[in-house]
Amino acid sequence: MRSNRFVTLSVSLLASCIFAASASAATAEQFPADSTMAKIQQRGKLVVGSSLNTLMFSSKNPMTGEVEGFEADLARMLAKKLTGSEDNIEWVSTTPENRIPLVENKRVDMVIATMTVTDERKKAIGFAGPYYLAGQDSLVRADDHSINKTADLDGKTVCVLSGTTVERNLKPLAPTAKIVTFSDASACVEGLIDKRFDAYVDDGATLVGESMRQPGKLRVVGSPFTEEPYGIAVTKEDTAWRNWINSQLSTAIDNGHWKELYGKDLESGLGAPQVPVIEQ
Repeated sequence: MRSNRFVTLSVSLLASCIFAASASAATAEQFPADSTMAKIQQRGKLVVGSSLNTLMFSSKNPMTGEVEGFEADLARMLAKKLTGSEDNIEWVSTTPENRIPLVENKRVDMVIATMTVTDERKKAIGFAGPYYLAGQDSLVRADDHSINKTADLDGKTVCVLSGTTVERNLKPLAPTAKIVTFSDASACVEGLIDKRFDAYVDDGATLVGESMRQPGKLRVVGSPFTEEPYGIAVTKEDTAWRNWINSQLSTAIDNGHWKELYGKDLESGLGAPQVPVIEQ
């Protein structure tokens, strides 16, 4: 008798699970079979390229192994919408130099890695967004008061990252700056601390994160000299994928979820948000 009750209960639980799965499948958004969205649904995971080393935006917590930050949370939002769980993500580490090749070669579904939307980059890839508005600025030693604006970089030794737009933007404003390029932000920060460089110039949002890693040693000048809209990179021809991401970003802005994530990940370091306008 007890055995029969156990079988009946097991069958009921199984039926409930099947019903829940069927209901979930029925309510999932339907896409054309050959679309990127459908392929991600079938695969069961979203493949995301991100720096995994940019505080507040995308950084791997050494204690938990979890990827944290604003970009990570936006990627989770998209993964949950497509696969039913925000945990269904394969993370691929990026650098400024390999971001575009990763997209072009379809190694990733998207790159979200503090990547500025530019007309030059649009010749090779597509962009959804922007999801954040930044501006390039200077990181200097806290006790160096000789640099308080971009023009003060004239004659100074400045570190920038290869594969970024910084060098091109900086030259007209500080034409005699001695520019040194590296592929790794940590090299610029280390050189700044040991006085091989006078400044490290990059997006102000990422420089704040670097200053947080070196409390009391470095400061962001606070004189942004560009506007840097961050976009989510996708293959150039995949307009359906780009448009779907844009629709999700627009919804998140309209329903307050974007602002909620900003408050969680960025507001304590970067202040009140400037809400972006999604390009259609």
